[in-house]
Amino acid sequence: MSHTPTRRLVASGLTAAAALLSTFAAPAEAFADGCGVANKGLDCNLSGVTGGRGGGSGGSGGNGSGGAGGPVAPPAPLGLVDNQDVETVDGPGGNAPPAAQPPDVWTMMQRARASAPFPVPTAYTAPKDKTFVRLRTNLWVDGFTVVKTDPISEGGVTVQATATPATVAWDLGETQINCDDAGSKTGKTCGYTYKRSSTGQPGGAWQITATITWRLAWTCTGAPCGGGLDDYTMTSEPTPLAVSEIQTNTHN
Repeated sequence: MSHTPTRRLVASGLTAAAALLSTFAAPAEAFADGCGVANKGLDCNLSGVTGGRGGGSGGSGGNGSGGAGGPVAPPAPLGLVDNQDVETVDGPGGNAPPAAQPPDVWTMMQRARASAPFPVPTAYTAPKDKTFVRLRTNLWVDGFTVVKTDPISEGGVTVQATATPATVAWDLGETQINCDDAGSKTGKTCGYTYKRSSTGQPGGAWQITATITWRLAWTCTGAPCGGGLDDYTMTSEPTPLAVSEIQTNTHN
């Protein structure tokens, strides 16, 4: 029996294998050379590669395997919800405008008090302008009235104050006293008896002032009032009052 056909088949297979190896040898040498002279025009970053090489052919009587596919897509970013992507991280309602801040009730109360028409009191005495030691001098003021502020509204909140006069503080030069009302010309509720004359004072008179104190009560609608404010005071202009000694004559 002759073996010549078997040798021919082996030689033919070796020739085909050598040709196939030479096909892959050149690219391997090119990459081994890097991006040198031998590889002019080669994109070393492979930025233009969009697909893999084709699958090789199977050998005689064998089965060939396919080449690699295209580039693999990166995994989905972590930590994002369904309606988010890489360039935006706003979730539902992320672009909604911020909620309006409620009005500052404390500031509104201060504004209301500053706008209130508090009267400047005027101090009166009887006797007028001049009195005497050991003689009761009657005291009173005007401006001892209830004051209401204008209502101030903002953001559905309205504030208003009522100021009620409470006391009058009298600075009489020689001393200070407090009266619980405006006083009167009759002196029934507010008066003073001087013990010293005003001879040594500038202009020969005591400088008298009267200060009214108001208590403030607030009403607030739409929000709590948030605390109270201090009492409000107004002081009169100084009123000169000369106090003299009563001269007595004695007869032998």
